[in-house]
Order: sequence, then C-alpha cells, then structure tokens
Amino acid sequence: MTIDDASLSDSPGGTPAPPSLDQKRFRRLRRGARIVVYCSGVSAILAALFIFSPIFGQVYAEMDAQDPLVRADYIICLGGDSARVIESARLLQEGYAPKMIVSNFGAEAERMRTLAIDWGASADRIVVDAASRRTADHPACVAKAAGIDKANDACIIVTSYTHMRRARAVFEKAGYRHIVMQEPRWERESRDLDGMSWRGRFLVFPKLVYEGAGWLLYWVRGDV
Repeated sequence: MTIDDASLSDSPGGTPAPPSLDQKRFRRLRRGARIVVYCSGVSAILAALFIFSPIFGQVYAEMDAQDPLVRADYIICLGGDSARVIESARLLQEGYAPKMIVSNFGAEAERMRTLAIDWGASADRIVVDAASRRTADHPACVAKAAGIDKANDACIIVTSYTHMRRARAVFEKAGYRHIVMQEPRWERESRDLDGMSWRGRFLVFPKLVYEGAGWLLYWVRGDV
C-alpha cells in the first residue's frame, strides 16, 4: 500500500513535513521582534546611564554657544518654535537691528511673520525667507531674501539652546563673519543645569540625541 507524504508526516514515526511559508514568515517576524526588544532594552539602559551620569551635564553645557548681545544689521529668526519669533520681535523693538528676517519654508514663514507682528514688530521691518527647508538652507536663503553681505553685515541669529552650535557652524561655513547667537531670554533665565531634575534630564535627552544625529548627518554631507 502506498503511503503519501501527508499521511507520512502525520504518522508517529513519519518524516516531519517542511515548514510552510506562513510558518517561516512567523519565525522571521519572531526573531526580528526579539532583536528589536533586545536592542531597545540595551538602548534604554545606555540612555539611563548617560542621563544619570556627569557626562550628561558636560555635554549639555557644551551646547551653549550664546554670544554677548550687541547691535547688528539683521536679526535672523530660524524656524522651529514660537519662542524664537517672540524673542526676535522683542530684539527688533529694543533696537538691536533695523531689520528682522523670519526663515522657514512655505506658509510656515508667513505664520512666523504674522506672529512677529502680533508681538509688536513693524511689518515693514520684516523680511520673509520662505525657501529654507532645513538648517543648512538658512544661510543662502536669508542672504538672498534680504541682500545680506555675509562678509560685512552683522547678524543676530535667534534659535534654541541645543541648536545654536549647529546653526553657527552652517552660517560660518557659508561665509558669515559677524554672528551673534541668541536664544529666547526667558528660556536661558529658567535654565538650571546644576539643579535640573531627573524629569528635566529625560525631557532634554531627546533633543541631545536629535542634535547629535544632526551633527553626524551634516558632517557626512559636508554642511559643517
């Protein structure tokens, strides 16, 4: 009597049937999930060790690139959050420069202009750069929008604390010779690195990771 493969695989002493395509996929997915869980666990442990170590404070302190505030020819507000726009509008009102440039992409740049006006900036003193998609685009785009002389015009560049060093690097590489880096004053006044809580450290950590990745990408591309 002939015994077919199916009956042979089901018999106690028969040869096991090879795994089906669905079984193979399931096993690959399970292995992949295990790898993801393992890597996530290792990453979480390394992140916790970094956050709770003295190195965290040293790295965070090194992000500081703010310069003494002086009068300039332009205030350049880099897109990112409302605090930058508000600070730039205040600097304009306080007479630190005759012109303010809001730099972002598309409609976001116009929204920055509207917010600046809402906070007291004169509409006729605001230049809009709506062509900057990323940090590396700002130097060329604001120069084109406002007619900046990179070698001679002084520029106050307003951005966030962790972003200041990378922003300075791309502007300097683009030929800007007179840069004054500034962050929103109330953010600086509220910063207390020595007294930062663990919750505060966890909130800052993603920003450090983001900037670290940004530096690596910009270095590979030759933007800094």
